[in-house]
Amino acid sequence: MFRTSVIALSSNHRTPYLRRCQGLNRFTERNRSAGIDTVIGREMKIDVACKKGSSNKAKGDLLEELAKKLLLAQNYDVVEEIRIVGAELDLLCKHRVNGKEIYVECKAQKDPVSAPVLRQLWGTVDCEEYSEGWIISTSEFTKDAKGFVENWKSKPKEKSERLSFYYPKVIIEALKSSSIISEPPVLSAREVVETPEELGDWTLLLCEYGVYWCVYTLKGGTPYGVLIYGASSGKHICDEDTIQNLATLDTTIADYDLRVGISEEKATANTLSNKLPPVVQVQIGESWDDYRPARPKDFVGRDSTQKEILNFLDSAKDNSGTRIFAITGNSGLGKSSLIAKLRDRSRNVRYKNKYFVYAVDIRGAREPSYIPASLIASLREAQKTGFGDKIELSLTDPSSPLNSSSIQNYLSSLERREQVVCLVFDQFEELYSKPELFGIFNAAKDLMLDVASSQSNLVLGFAWKTDSTTQQDHPAYHLWHELADHRREYRLDVFERGEISKSITKFEKEINQKISAEIRHQVTEVSQGFPWLLKKLCINLYESIAKGEKADSVLLDLDVERLFQADINILSPHELACLKLIAQKAPADWSEIIETSGTTVLNNLVHKRLIIKSGDRLNVYWDIFKDYLLTGRVPVVPYNYIPTSDPSSVLNICTKLKVNEFSDSVHIGNSVGLNEKTIWNIGADLVMLGLAEREGTSFKISNKLGSNDEGAILRLLRETLAKHSLKVALFKSYSGKTISPSIVRDTFRECIPKAKFGEKTWNTYSNRLTNYLIYSGFLLRAGNDLVVQDTGGAILDRAGLARRGKQRGKVFSVSASPFAAFTALSSIPSSGAKIETIGRNELSVLKRFELVTVTDGFIFINTDSISKSGGAKEAIWAAAKNENSLLRCIEIVQVEPGISVKNIAAQISDEYNLNWSEGSKTRNGGILRQWSLWIKEGIESSTVPTPPGRPNKSNHSDAESAGV
Repeated sequence: MFRTSVIALSSNHRTPYLRRCQGLNRFTERNRSAGIDTVIGREMKIDVACKKGSSNKAKGDLLEELAKKLLLAQNYDVVEEIRIVGAELDLLCKHRVNGKEIYVECKAQKDPVSAPVLRQLWGTVDCEEYSEGWIISTSEFTKDAKGFVENWKSKPKEKSERLSFYYPKVIIEALKSSSIISEPPVLSAREVVETPEELGDWTLLLCEYGVYWCVYTLKGGTPYGVLIYGASSGKHICDEDTIQNLATLDTTIADYDLRVGISEEKATANTLSNKLPPVVQVQIGESWDDYRPARPKDFVGRDSTQKEILNFLDSAKDNSGTRIFAITGNSGLGKSSLIAKLRDRSRNVRYKNKYFVYAVDIRGAREPSYIPASLIASLREAQKTGFGDKIELSLTDPSSPLNSSSIQNYLSSLERREQVVCLVFDQFEELYSKPELFGIFNAAKDLMLDVASSQSNLVLGFAWKTDSTTQQDHPAYHLWHELADHRREYRLDVFERGEISKSITKFEKEINQKISAEIRHQVTEVSQGFPWLLKKLCINLYESIAKGEKADSVLLDLDVERLFQADINILSPHELACLKLIAQKAPADWSEIIETSGTTVLNNLVHKRLIIKSGDRLNVYWDIFKDYLLTGRVPVVPYNYIPTSDPSSVLNICTKLKVNEFSDSVHIGNSVGLNEKTIWNIGADLVMLGLAEREGTSFKISNKLGSNDEGAILRLLRETLAKHSLKVALFKSYSGKTISPSIVRDTFRECIPKAKFGEKTWNTYSNRLTNYLIYSGFLLRAGNDLVVQDTGGAILDRAGLARRGKQRGKVFSVSASPFAAFTALSSIPSSGAKIETIGRNELSVLKRFELVTVTDGFIFINTDSISKSGGAKEAIWAAAKNENSLLRCIEIVQVEPGISVKNIAAQISDEYNLNWSEGSKTRNGGILRQWSLWIKEGIESSTVPTPPGRPNKSNHSDAESAGV
């Protein structure tokens, strides 16, 4: 924020700069006895304010009125409005006496005017040959703009006099010289407060209700209220109608108590505002298993991010670069814990005289004064620890927090000592998630812009979650993200495996007990690197051990929803109702919840660590848990498990396990001819896939299964793998398409970008997961390629998988019509049919589409797949639509509608390197055209049409397809 005045041109723009300064000095001397010199010495501000929700044009209209007053004082009339854009005006004006035309640019903005704007002004004046050019701005000038003005003064008189610069202080002096406004009523304001130090900065407020002098009143060094006076009369504004009108304006002033000094309200105002609002610092847990941010000694990881932020603090000693940083990331990644760790590190021997970190929980905020109160609190705490000079700190203008002379002096002392103070606001997303907090958001935004422009040794940090349920139509949401250029961002991601390992080791030390390699592996895989889930799993394991339960079996069946539900199950109905109320209102008012639910219920929730108190505000212990309470939805945790065994081995061992009794791995190994270590590896896969439970080195069927039936095992395996990140990614990008194994491998790489495997290992893992997805019915083999197609159920015909993969070529060319395939499928009863009752070609189609399974000479319908599609006809059509060769035929026919079936086949043969004979081209071309036209008709009509064709002539021989 611009703090020192640039050249001050008088209301008569031809008055030399030096004479103008002398005039101001004489004015100061005349008024020194009245105490007005303290006002003149401060930066004068102009605030052009409209009602909340008003258009920018409304602000432009107010600016035009101001400009006309200034021009009228100089004997000019506006003869033409050249351009009106929002709150900016370009005017052409003419002198009433000498007829000179001048070009005037008017800007009602908060951002300082930059040098390019001034250069552009001169360019317009020079090009259009205007006599002069003015700029009338309600904001100050940037450092570069001030340099431009200083340089302009040194130019020859005939050129320098062609530009005039009106910024707030000069505008105010011009208005006062013309008797349009009075001097700020300093003496009247001092009668309201106890000491002169309780008055802040003066602002000239322009709005549709009039022009007013406003001054902030201070308590504890920060603003709490505003005194309002008529700008022309100097009379204190006391009527309720005017105050209520001013309170509707979109301005920082309206966020404060506007009734200060009004007799009937005075006692109440002083009682309520007799002290600063309490500032709540970021809390830490009392123990390692506390859900609050981790104790610094328990904190693990984020080493590179810590180093980068500390280096960023050090860079604030330079005169360039931003002073704002942000820590972002999804819920539960440890943003608050990282802030607490940085605060702790700033107090160690190495940094205690270099950096001071003060971390504030924004959820404790009730009113805009919370932001300046946080600033004052951080600077005063820094002073106590030896940072900067001992200066009585006060903040005189919340919209320009660093404009106070005491704060400027203190920041200068930090620079001399090469010390840096860092104020961090945690949980910042709260401010752009609720409309009623918009005033607090604006105060934080003003502080951010002030710190960014000050280039001082004060650093401002923010932390917010990027997956919040924020109202994205909230104006603050867009405004905040538009300010991204002003800050450096540090985005947190999930833990890497090394960080997970360190966390588990910390856990072992806390419980003074080693956990098995299998449990470490389980916790690592289930947590997927999410710090919140890792902590939750460890706490759950600890509680199980404390209860004397077997930790091995407890961990197996836990998912996120069960973890959260376990927290809810221990609550009474009254406690649960209170918890949900707090989640709904979070941050909730402590006294309101006490009144609604009672002290006992609330204390119980705090004791159970489900509620965290921030000042007099209440929050659920984790935002993730809060969202679960409100919506019933759990966060998506990607499933990336890589089995160490192939699916056939997993199924073979699983069918050997008992349902209600654990079997020792040695016994299992002896029964299948495998050694004990191999059984351990396969057993670990069974546990991680949710198919089995473990007790030490013994295994049994999972409670979810209830039997060791292979069909049930495959169905549960399919349910588990449906959430696997590889399956999700393949269907997102390639559903219905034929892809190569290399695409599967590359997609898998994208699913786990932090994994560092050799090329051979990537291929091994990718091939193994491909087999799992084939077994579970999410992929189909097509020669050496794969079809991304959900068959609707797991593949029960394990013996036929490899054979069908070889038989299924890239091109569909089975001599059976859609009608023949549909008729054959419809004729198979639910109990199955003998294989000889179905024609060979029809059976080939149905097997290719994974709609039937052949076992021991009987054909069984894949009811899951058919049900998924909505019926037999729909299932055949949907499977055919996934055939690349048929889709290619549609493209060929669209380009050349009259093409012969033989030429269709010729193109397909060439493109797929099939080397079909002339007879094969005729036969295959007909079947390709018939199926592809059926698919095309369905796509165009958005319905599945009647299958074309007729049954084959013989069930046991190739036959010409019908309708060709």
